[in-house]
Amino acid sequence: MSVASTIKSRVSTAKFTSQWVNPEKIIDLLDVAVYAPNHKMRQPWRFVILEGAGKDKFVTNYLAQVKESEREEHKKLVMKVMMAPTVVAFIMKKNPVYADEIEDIQACAALIQNFLLLLEDEKMGSFWKTPKYIETEKFKDVLGIRYDELVLGLVMVGYPQVKVEPKLRESAKLLTTIYE
Repeated sequence: MSVASTIKSRVSTAKFTSQWVNPEKIIDLLDVAVYAPNHKMRQPWRFVILEGAGKDKFVTNYLAQVKESEREEHKKLVMKVMMAPTVVAFIMKKNPVYADEIEDIQACAALIQNFLLLLEDEKMGSFWKTPKYIETEKFKDVLGIRYDELVLGLVMVGYPQVKVEPKLRESAKLLTTIYE
């Protein structure tokens, strides 16, 4: 499949089969995805893969940190993401220089897009999520996120139950001005 075809056919997958996803396969794809453009080769990223018993342990440990009165609500929110066979957390080291941090965020976004396209090429489904709870200290503590890091997103990974057709996008021709 051409790069253009892969880009146009990639969609967010909301429903996955229960088929196991080999974490080594995920690491292999991440090894390619890191070829994203990043200024001064800072490579500000790292990853946490949640799957199998480790994913279950994470959910249990996270919910144990939440007030009992809020636990059921948090469980619903967390399970919307954790229902995927595998979840990859994308973590970025904070940068004290604002312009550099913006560049690092952009580099991580390019890396995540590379990863999504690689999954599509492997006939796997994905859904890039940024739920509010990833900003909480409870979530960061349980996941092992350091004070100088940000969680930029969670990517749900698995094999799609059904292939969804991509939605048409507005043409770039309508959104582009040529400055003369």
